[in-house]
Amino acid sequence: MCYLRAMQKSQTISPENFKRVRVAELRQGRRGKHHDAVMPIVDEIESLPDGEAIIIPLGEMQIPLMNLRSALTKASAARELRVSTYSDGNSLYVWRKTPGSRTYERTPRRAPKAK
Repeated sequence: MCYLRAMQKSQTISPENFKRVRVAELRQGRRGKHHDAVMPIVDEIESLPDGEAIIIPLGEMQIPLMNLRSALTKASAARELRVSTYSDGNSLYVWRKTPGSRTYERTPRRAPKAK
């Protein structure tokens, strides 16, 4: 049952039933469960020179590849940082997308146009 409905049945709602907080004190943004593992990686990606990638050994990570890639993508997007990833099964390679790195990135396959 909804808290407000329960209150309405037992008492009327008055301003003293609610606490207040300054909006500036609220935590803004998402802090997922992989935040502590991913943020140092994103910091490192930001400092990469154009044309270089960092290598993340997957055997040392406690996060499955799919979840790690997803968390990295979300965290880098929050910093307005575009990244690309590649995995060979043992390591995850991550680099910043730049005009110079475009030749190394795969282009998505497009479905043929219907006639």
